[in-house]
Amino acid sequence: MRSIAEQAWARARDGFSSSVLGITSQGPQPLDGGLSRGARLRITAGALVVAAMCGWLAGPPWGALFALPALMIAGLFGGTVLATLALAASVLAAWKLCPGLDLPVFAAAAFVQTALSLLLRAFFRESRRWGVRYRRLLGVLASAVTVSDAQGRISRPHPELGRLVGMPWPAHAGLKWMASIHPDDQNKLMPPGPLKDVVVQRAEIRLKDPKTGDWRWHLMRAVPLQGESGEVEEWISTLTDIHERKLAGEQRDMVMGEARHRLKNLMTIIDSLVKSSRRRGESDPNVIAYEQRISGRLHALSAASDLALAGNYTTMAVREVVAATLAPFLETEGARISFGGPDLLLNQATGGSLALGLHELATNAIKHGALRVPEGRVSFTWTLEHGRRVEMVWRETGGPATGTPAKSGYGARVIGFITSREQNGAVTMEFPPEGYVCRIGFALAEVAEE
Repeated sequence: MRSIAEQAWARARDGFSSSVLGITSQGPQPLDGGLSRGARLRITAGALVVAAMCGWLAGPPWGALFALPALMIAGLFGGTVLATLALAASVLAAWKLCPGLDLPVFAAAAFVQTALSLLLRAFFRESRRWGVRYRRLLGVLASAVTVSDAQGRISRPHPELGRLVGMPWPAHAGLKWMASIHPDDQNKLMPPGPLKDVVVQRAEIRLKDPKTGDWRWHLMRAVPLQGESGEVEEWISTLTDIHERKLAGEQRDMVMGEARHRLKNLMTIIDSLVKSSRRRGESDPNVIAYEQRISGRLHALSAASDLALAGNYTTMAVREVVAATLAPFLETEGARISFGGPDLLLNQATGGSLALGLHELATNAIKHGALRVPEGRVSFTWTLEHGRRVEMVWRETGGPATGTPAKSGYGARVIGFITSREQNGAVTMEFPPEGYVCRIGFALAEVAEE
């Protein structure tokens, strides 16, 4: 609970802001708003009357000094015209009523006082213009803007928040406004770590709709304001209604999950049909090898399609594509296969082609290359050069000596197809004695790093 002195100071501060700056006033706020002409005239006249009474009680010549604070008030609240009139009236009154006063010195002091007050008013008014722009901008971007202390307590009216949660002032004062937040979401408001380390605190929370009583999703963004000690003294927060977008996202995820489930079932059925198409007792190695190749490619295609659905048919992470494609080989040869590189996203078409090409490379390594012998090793690495050039290298070591094949087979065409959808794509295959090397390079039109 704040003390009476703190509350009085807050009222005086807000009153000054409303009159001179117009920041805390409700309703539409023009750039040059604030007090009306009549209110400014009354304040200026009142200040001059009080100064005259105090001057009369003090007597000449020192009584004329009470005009100086009156001129400050006239400049701050009245504006240029009223301040000039007050300056002229003060000098004239001092000339008539204070014969022992050094009139030129007093006139100079009064002029300086008036000029300083008008200069301060200009600074305040420019600050107000930025404040109005700030509030208008936030009004476009968010449903509600709040200013609270380090613990989230609100000490002044927030009309937007009051309308949003159905709690007009002072119903949302202090921490009372948190009663409108779903109990399960209240712990999301404060960051888990030290407050001074927070740049922006974001949280999706549910607020109770005062009209229907339903819970609606809102995105809260809070920016901490630090004092001289470096500790957080205030939070500026915005609340944006994301309910429809949240529900649409959940529905999309459900549809995608159903599509992934159906795709897996379809691939399982196709794989079963392939295996059941071989006659019982069939032992022809060519038929068995063909069946294994078809099943492997189905697995690679299924893994790539599953990742495409997870990425909503937009992008696929290279690391996930590689891990999913090589998963069957890692079960038996995991200690001899390694892969790695920076986080990188590919479009759906290139990601699918990469999955099929990797499956072909791994299959060939088992049948003819490094994975054919116990001491063989395989690595697959990728790099991003100059912000958009992707270089991938499949390297086999420790296997049987390699030689350039007489002709390219279907597998080589599958591998070469990886770069067909990208700019400046090229696939080169090298056959040094120490092991097969496949280099895959292409330039992405847009590279999105995770």
